[in-house]
Amino acid sequence: MPSAKLSPAIAALWMTVIASGAVAATPAGDFLDTEKSLAKIAPEFRANARVGCDLPAAALTLSQAIDLALCRNPTTRAAWAAAQMQAASLGVAEGAYLPSITVTGTDDRVSGDVYNRQQDGKSAVAALSWTLLDFGARRSEVANARALLLAAAHTGSATAQRTVSEVIQGYYGVIATDQAVLADRQTEANAARSLEIARALQSAGTASLGDVMQAETAYQQAIYARILAANAATTSRAHLAVLLGLGADQALTLAPVTAPTTPAITARVGELLSLAARQRPDLAAARDQRSAAEAAVGAARAVGRPRISLGVQESVNQITPFPRQNTNTVGVSISVPIFSGLQTHYGIRRAEAALDEVNAQVEQSRLAVSLDVWSAYYALDAANQALGTSANLAKAAATNEEIAIGRYQSGVGSMLDVLTAQSAQSNARLIRIQSEYNWQAARAQLAQAVGTLSSLGDLESVAPTAP
Repeated sequence: MPSAKLSPAIAALWMTVIASGAVAATPAGDFLDTEKSLAKIAPEFRANARVGCDLPAAALTLSQAIDLALCRNPTTRAAWAAAQMQAASLGVAEGAYLPSITVTGTDDRVSGDVYNRQQDGKSAVAALSWTLLDFGARRSEVANARALLLAAAHTGSATAQRTVSEVIQGYYGVIATDQAVLADRQTEANAARSLEIARALQSAGTASLGDVMQAETAYQQAIYARILAANAATTSRAHLAVLLGLGADQALTLAPVTAPTTPAITARVGELLSLAARQRPDLAAARDQRSAAEAAVGAARAVGRPRISLGVQESVNQITPFPRQNTNTVGVSISVPIFSGLQTHYGIRRAEAALDEVNAQVEQSRLAVSLDVWSAYYALDAANQALGTSANLAKAAATNEEIAIGRYQSGVGSMLDVLTAQSAQSNARLIRIQSEYNWQAARAQLAQAVGTLSSLGDLESVAPTAP
């Protein structure tokens, strides 16, 4: 390597390279501030995934579940990692505006029969290269990288909102399956009560063995339904745990929630369609991809344009016993592409065709967003109506069951009437549970369709729990 005999200019350049190498070796350094767009575009962005993402000791609320998923869920973490990779790609593109400095050095020792003495050779070359003008090539590359960064940020936001929607549905899915277990236990208890009554009436001579067997059959069916419901509850808990980035065997205790009433949708579908067109992150990502494709066309055209660069070089050669040789070179180079085997021509055609494809994808995304909002809006409207109906159904079925049991005990009604009423009551309870879950899922889907679902507050703003 070059010794202390090298010129001060080379020594200075050598220190510059060492310093730049230290900068490049700092993984957390974002010296061009390329990631600033992520937090600005995507409020769900978590720069330090899995840091401070512990499961709370108390019962888990829905808001805590959302925060935990945004922090731990592998799908969202992968989306943010992809966005940060694209931010680094923007840094690479912007770095093309900076000069390139290289230093090379050799230290040779030559000996043998050809030489009367041993010869030591030392050489060092410090070179600076700086592109001064490229007629839009770097500008197009930076524009392309920046648009792709915006697309990655919006894609990350869409991924996070999809995760939030899944967590909301998973959270209320656990609550629904737990309620279904309780409902089936109540059905089992009612069937056991009917069986007890039938046996008592048979002993008194006012009921037949057929009544007892019908009641026994209903009781065993209720036990079977309760076993299936308990298994569904266990599975839904494991599903929610995985959504939160935890193991399927993680025990979860959820905070109690208030049952929804019969709220009405305050916004009109046209307003929500306009809102989604402005803020749906996946639609914004498609538009960003179009901007990137437009920039790629400019970059493809710039390949065939001249490039003007500045070059500075200093070299030192020292071979014993000859005097040291210093060479300094400063020059401007001009590179003019003449013919590249039609690669430039077809590169432009490829970029233009890619732009046409992206334009079609943007239109397809726009139509898909409108369908999402339309479908989610009317699904929530139907869920709102089902809430009121299911409440009335549950109340009527409970009354009918009590009447049927009372009639049977008094010798007026039949066991078939009792079993029919109990079956209707059991179905009414499950319909009520399902309608509450459907409403929670429908409002999450509407919030996601509109493009505002990064927190529980966003959910309430789009579809409040009370009118």
